[in-house]
Amino acid sequence: MKFQSFHLTIFICVYIALAQTIKAYITDTDLDMTLCSCKIWVEDANGNRIAGDGSGHYHDCDHSIGKEQKLNFTDQTYTIHAKVEGSLRKAKVRGPFNNDTCFHIYGTVDDWKFDQTYC
Repeated sequence: MKFQSFHLTIFICVYIALAQTIKAYITDTDLDMTLCSCKIWVEDANGNRIAGDGSGHYHDCDHSIGKEQKLNFTDQTYTIHAKVEGSLRKAKVRGPFNNDTCFHIYGTVDDWKFDQTYC
């Protein structure tokens, strides 16, 4: 039995050392709205949602909470989208990107911005 465990251990060590690592991107958004809910999501080059909030899933983006939203997803070309609940403005789209990015969403329901910032 010890002999089998030894072979399994060697196999696992070799696999970990030689296996291709999975690369991923991160987008970090500073949530700085005034009494608003928003949703932020990431789409691939084909328009498929790959990370973030689902359709109709809004969450609190109020600046008094002082939070951020980090999204992790596989290494591929992407665009990031933001929408504020109750706003008459269309969703804002940024990209395409091929690296980690940071954003800042701020303002009110009638006057909001979604800008790329330095990470």
